Amino acid sequence: MAEQEGLSQEEREQAQKFESEDPKRAAALDFVREVVEERGHASDEAFEAVREAGYSDEQTMEMVANVALTTFSNYINNTMGTEVDVPLVEPTHR
Repeated sequence: MAEQEGLSQEEREQAQKFESEDPKRAAALDFVREVVEERGHASDEAFEAVREAGYSDEQTMEMVANVALTTFSNYINNTMGTEVDVPLVEPTHR
């Protein structure tokens, strides 16, 4: 079996708290947190910080699109009472 690429368990747990040891990843997580907390009204400063970290406008919009898709999916699943068939991950709070 090939070694899994991607984030380690510790990195996934950190990301769930919008944290990362990697500065570029931390900038993305800060931006995404602001998008979530401000319900899509990210500040100009948040956009500038994610750009300064090296993300393109296209990558930034992909981050926003992922937040929107996840929100949409959650609303549909909550409304329709979809049975969860994957391991439950408890939310973390800052």
